[in-house]
Amino acid sequence: MAMTSAVAAEPLRGPLLGAASNFGQSWQPEALAGGRKLGVEVFRDEVIWNHVEQSDGRLEFASMREAYPEMLAELGADLLLLAYSGHPNWEEGHVPQDAEGQAAFADYQTRILQRFPAIEAIEIGNEFNSWEFAELEGWPPDLQARADAYVDLLETTAGAVRAIRPEIEILGGAAHSVPVAWAEAVVAAGGLAHMDAFVLHPYTSKPEMIARQIDVLRKVPGLSDMPIAITEFGTTDADLAPDYLMRIYCQMALGGVSRAIWYPFSPRGDGLVPIVDDNGTPTATGQAFALIRAHLEGRVASDVAPDPFTYACKFGQSALVIWGAPREVMLAPGLRALNSAGVVPEAPLRLSRDKTLLILSDAPPVELGDTVRLGPQRVLADSYDGFSYLKVEDRPLFVRRGETDLPLEPRPGQESGGVPWTPYLALPQDGTVRVGADWAVPSSWGPDDPVSVVYRYDTSAPREVDLRVEVAPDAGSTDGVLVTVRHEGRVLSKTVVSTPTTVRSDGVALGAGESVEVMLGPNRSAEGDHTRWRVTVLSAQ
Repeated sequence: MAMTSAVAAEPLRGPLLGAASNFGQSWQPEALAGGRKLGVEVFRDEVIWNHVEQSDGRLEFASMREAYPEMLAELGADLLLLAYSGHPNWEEGHVPQDAEGQAAFADYQTRILQRFPAIEAIEIGNEFNSWEFAELEGWPPDLQARADAYVDLLETTAGAVRAIRPEIEILGGAAHSVPVAWAEAVVAAGGLAHMDAFVLHPYTSKPEMIARQIDVLRKVPGLSDMPIAITEFGTTDADLAPDYLMRIYCQMALGGVSRAIWYPFSPRGDGLVPIVDDNGTPTATGQAFALIRAHLEGRVASDVAPDPFTYACKFGQSALVIWGAPREVMLAPGLRALNSAGVVPEAPLRLSRDKTLLILSDAPPVELGDTVRLGPQRVLADSYDGFSYLKVEDRPLFVRRGETDLPLEPRPGQESGGVPWTPYLALPQDGTVRVGADWAVPSSWGPDDPVSVVYRYDTSAPREVDLRVEVAPDAGSTDGVLVTVRHEGRVLSKTVVSTPTTVRSDGVALGAGESVEVMLGPNRSAEGDHTRWRVTVLSAQ
């Protein structure tokens, strides 16, 4: 999905890739050595305020966890400095909100920048939009009030930094996920004047959705041409982590992201997959990291997807990352394919929904439809691949109460308590109903008054189709959800689903102008009915 914002006037490129280390907490020379072998040249880390500045204001660098930026400089690596934590001299150690504490915070950061030339950028704040931050640090629970206090800290620190090192890139925004309402609050407080890039940590975003969510963010006034820096992203799924990295890197490039920092560099004890282990041995995800640095980073990126069900990012003339609906892939002589760990996959080459192919060439250009050919595939429509967060006419997703159809409307994310921190769709008449790319929440207005989420496929020509409905209600659902398949108002099946299930409807004969619908509704109760789902319409075999 190509970006449509003003940033697209500049060539899209593979983001600068780095890793979030933990040297400020624990010096790890073995991990650093392993990372350098992988080609990690940008680290994101803290020089923690209360470790270094003494109660009398002196700075002491008593161990490598305080002085590690010197080692990075000797290795030719750069540091993105995270300016985040508080100090016991001000506001009982909380991140400061008053003017005196914020001035002390800013003064400390400038002293660190003067001490360590390896620091090439500074990130001011870390996930200040989270309720946990507000509670732990005593910041306002109200989103706009918190954004106002954050922008005060940002302005004070950015002003001090620019006065002593004007070349330093200043990253602001301090956002977990892609919370458009938080971004609106930061913009309203005047934050954009004090940053060179807006920070996101899109842990809650699927790779295929990140460019689409950024496109929503860019509609906030002032953000259309603001660089986006993703300074934390990662996953707990060790099996899929290398492909997750490849997929989301591709889509970040298409979203105009300027830098991408994988979290974590080495194990942090939180289950997120590192790129090196404690001994410095590269993980499979580390191998994917090295492939990206070698073949994708910094190269002109373009969206060459041939259809909505295939994801394909071309980098320069010699590299292509591709995945999507299953089909055969055929390469011309002179091209080679690798999986995300850098291994040649078994023949025949095939696309997958979640496993990527990296296609490389040293001679002929990598061109879909020419040197790279795709076999046929059966997908006609897919609720995930076709999902849009923007306001569109004739949306195939809508809500039905009785026989009344109601439109879903876009929501920014984090605009109120209890809603997602990314864009999503909602029903104005019922605050319970929410829909994302691969999930939905139905509702009920009474025992016999369900409010269902509907996906409809229309055909202009006669055809026979097979339906696959992947459904997985959350464990908190009291009695499961009801999946109903209808053809022109006639019920083909009704299935109560309580555990992950694929509901199949094969050989549905559609006439010209006819439709088939999949309805996701409550069973008897709508309590806890948040449900993962995906509807795929295939040409019948």
